[in-house]
Amino acid sequence: MFKEFTKGIVRQNPTFVLMVGLCPTLATSGSVKTAFWMGLAATAVLVCSNVLISLVRRAIPKGVRIPCYIVIIASFVTMVELLMHAYLPEAIVRALGIFIPLIVVNCIILYRAEDFAGKKGPLASILDGLGIRAGGEA
Repeated sequence: MFKEFTKGIVRQNPTFVLMVGLCPTLATSGSVKTAFWMGLAATAVLVCSNVLISLVRRAIPKGVRIPCYIVIIASFVTMVELLMHAYLPEAIVRALGIFIPLIVVNCIILYRAEDFAGKKGPLASILDGLGIRAGGEA
């Protein structure tokens, strides 16, 4: 199981190895504070959507997999955004602005849903999500 976590840091590191999904990395890197909160938001969405997708993967018909994954991801993004509005200072929420809703179309989150969570169980999907995030991108 440790392999699922470490592959996102080294072997399948999305930013440095795969070179995809760089926009959120670059967009919110203006300060450590915004980068931290964006990273936490993306981690929450990635891990939660991976778990839910891994749990319902057999119930989703192949022809509508991607739209279903997007709806699941969008639901978690909405929850994260509402929690941020409720609990974070307004300055941080304002600084993140449009970048939080854009997590819905983040290519790495959708890629992990399709490539990993849609094929593996919940525990492996949690470790995969955490490992990918520890690798620096989602």
